[in-house]
Amino acid sequence: MFSSPVSLSRRHLFLAGALGVTALAGLGTAAPAKAADPVWTEEFMTRPETRRGFDVEAMDPWQIDNARFIIAVCASHGVGPEGTKIALITAIVESWLYNFEPAVDHDSGGLFQQRPAMGWGTYDEVRHKRRAIEAFLGVGAHSAPPGLTQLVPHYREWEPGAAAQAVQISAHPDRYSQQLPAADLLWERYAHDVPPVTG
Repeated sequence: MFSSPVSLSRRHLFLAGALGVTALAGLGTAAPAKAADPVWTEEFMTRPETRRGFDVEAMDPWQIDNARFIIAVCASHGVGPEGTKIALITAIVESWLYNFEPAVDHDSGGLFQQRPAMGWGTYDEVRHKRRAIEAFLGVGAHSAPPGLTQLVPHYREWEPGAAAQAVQISAHPDRYSQQLPAADLLWERYAHDVPPVTG
């Protein structure tokens, strides 16, 4: 059960995602930032881990916002389409593009299910979307493990799933490549109008 006001708010966010965007008003919770909003939000989602199939055509506003934010942060570091798609397939597999809170696997959390115990940052840092993305890319000073640009400097020439696995060291490496069609579609839909994150 959730007891604190913060947890209750997160439960409201989960329920709103499950019931539909129109439920937001009834729950008394502000909607996440839309694509045109100038400020990216740091909203958390609470939901059980699931292995159901990811459907790019059934993404809710939180998933869309997070996909766009990954594209924006990657653009700010000049990663390009290949690296951005690697980040997208990783976040799809690890979190279904939700910013998981609390941990669903040991102490892991956030878009990339990064573990504080493994040096990826503090509890809050792995759940801070920009820091999590930058840690995955290997450009986050708060994170000790090497990221994509360090482990796979020639990632543009790699098979995307293999590049993702080099960073994540997953027990299920085959899952990343399966999401490449979804990442391709997300890139085609949103990359043209997502500006790089600044500041």
